[in-house]
Amino acid sequence: MNAALLRTALVCALIAFWYSLDCNAQSIDDAFLMSGVSLGAPPRDLDSSLLEQDAIDTQNPAIQQSASVAAVNGFTVSPAVRSSVVSFYENVYLPVFSVPMSWTGNAANCNAGSTSQAYIDASFDLINYYRAMVELPPVVNDSSKNASSQEAALMMSVNNSLSHSPPSGWKCYTSTGATAASKSNLALGAAGPRAIDLYIKDPGAGNTAAGHRRWILHPPRSSFGIGSVGGATRDANGLWVFAGTTTRPATDIVAWPPRGFVPYRLVYPRWSFSLNSAPGANFGSASISMHENGVPVVLNIVSSTANGYGDNTLVWEPSGLAITAGQADRAFDIVVSGVSNTGQSTYSYRVTVIDPDMGPPDPPSLFSNGFE
Repeated sequence: MNAALLRTALVCALIAFWYSLDCNAQSIDDAFLMSGVSLGAPPRDLDSSLLEQDAIDTQNPAIQQSASVAAVNGFTVSPAVRSSVVSFYENVYLPVFSVPMSWTGNAANCNAGSTSQAYIDASFDLINYYRAMVELPPVVNDSSKNASSQEAALMMSVNNSLSHSPPSGWKCYTSTGATAASKSNLALGAAGPRAIDLYIKDPGAGNTAAGHRRWILHPPRSSFGIGSVGGATRDANGLWVFAGTTTRPATDIVAWPPRGFVPYRLVYPRWSFSLNSAPGANFGSASISMHENGVPVVLNIVSSTANGYGDNTLVWEPSGLAITAGQADRAFDIVVSGVSNTGQSTYSYRVTVIDPDMGPPDPPSLFSNGFE
């Protein structure tokens, strides 16, 4: 077994211990898919009326940090430096999945309970991992929203369904939980860090707008509430995203996969692009070109005008990439053109997909005649 597959097996084993995943899958991603997780539609806010202006969080020193040096659990990342991205992945991304939930609730009694603080911290480490990779400052946990988020998660779990407007006849219904559900990303079959990963991936025919991802990577976010349940009941999560906001950072673009280097397993089928510098950008007539080593990549734009999920965003799905473990670094050059309602109409950037278990490519030979 090569190093990449060994790492996948070890991490999958850790996740499986806590989440009952199938580790016969070829990757952590496959294991998630085989475990029956699901997302509904993301919460929508067309006029920003549901977002809060949170004066407290703007005083948090973490919010004031430069996005390029924002620390997550003591580690920082520079997305343009391969070794920095590898270290950040190994020291921040991978460890969060080994933290136990330790849920204290009881589904039979409709007790939403709570999770361990370590589990909450792990969830926010993962949120801030993704934000740092796109050069955004971190968010903090608004603990005043956690109890209601727990109630929302429990309702989704015991009713085995997802709804931003749960009916009062639902098992374990509470009005505070219903309020949280209306303002949250919701996941069923996934909780804590695993749910955060799912929101960024944003799979499903009803999620072509990548709305869950967009809320987590919304530049002015400053805080979220969170609730997770699981163990004796089906795993579920509510991430209260209509929470605190602050002033926008200096970051220009917000793309996933991000510009710079990115681990291969975080390159999901849907790619997205938005402009922090022009959140109201119009992508309705935009086009995308994507090349690898000068060869065009076939792609399909799946969303360009679905607004109300944070900043306006362009979403596309490349085809035929076959990104897997054990591959050498692969660079994709992306040009987004035809953007209106902005200061410029064309934007370009490069995404380099890496396997963290493989070293960087060899430098070019000093000699041009074939001898060294």
